[in-house]
Amino acid sequence: MNGSVEIEKQMIDSILHAFDLSLSGYLSESIISQLNASDSSFQIPRSDSFFINCLTVSEKIATQTNGSFDPTVLPLMELWGFLKDSKNIPSQSQIDSTLAFIGFNNTSLWRIEEDKQGHSFIKKDARLKLDFNAIAQGYSVDVIADFLRKKGCKDFYVEIGGELVLSGNNSEGTAWRIGIDKPVTSNDGKGGRVISAVLSVRNKGIATSGNYRKFYEKNGKIYAHTLHPKTGRPAENELLSATVVAENAAEADGMATAFMVMGLKESKQFLTTHPEYEAFFIFTEKENEISSFATNGMNKMLEK
Repeated sequence: MNGSVEIEKQMIDSILHAFDLSLSGYLSESIISQLNASDSSFQIPRSDSFFINCLTVSEKIATQTNGSFDPTVLPLMELWGFLKDSKNIPSQSQIDSTLAFIGFNNTSLWRIEEDKQGHSFIKKDARLKLDFNAIAQGYSVDVIADFLRKKGCKDFYVEIGGELVLSGNNSEGTAWRIGIDKPVTSNDGKGGRVISAVLSVRNKGIATSGNYRKFYEKNGKIYAHTLHPKTGRPAENELLSATVVAENAAEADGMATAFMVMGLKESKQFLTTHPEYEAFFIFTEKENEISSFATNGMNKMLEK
């Protein structure tokens, strides 16, 4: 039994390694890093399904959210110093110059073509760069969940970096119980964990996005790491965190990021026409009082 478990672990490690070689921006040899370094077009081999699948889901969410989810924001992240924690506050002219090549929905910036070798990603502006961090972690959870299903597993949960896929029942034969963190303003991860709510979930993907730990402070002002793709600045609204339940973790992950950009009002309006997503929002009201909102479907999952 232990040998079998070890073989399965090795297989999962191998899958995740292949995943990183496709989508990790931290590996210079990955497909996405090579694409970002290219000036015009880049060949994505047919053997790599991870990149194309991630691109397809990203296109869906970017279209649904009218660009609030946008994988082309990497140059803005670099401009603001979020990747190196350099705390750079760019000028408006620098932001405007960078926005000229931001826009995942902008067909004048890129296109994808299929050929015998696979797919060609054609950059119409050499400065365009992709970053799938807002969806890739959730997608990696889906990939491992699919592997387990093919092995005949029915009752399991997969968690990578806080993104989840929950299948079947837990060891007690009941739905999986998942805690939603109460926002604790701590940028070092040492603020402790306080549970705001508990969900009972089966056969869904879950992801949470929040600005209360990913930020930096300069000259008394807090700059959140969630950038608005249309303004080029950190998103400023009342949302502290967004937890999304969807059919898979990739879509939950991408939508959670989009909601943090959209803010409470726009997100609630969006959800009225997209019943495939359930959401739990934690936000600030007047005088910084913390409140929450849950969709009807999410309310049914919340433990009372």
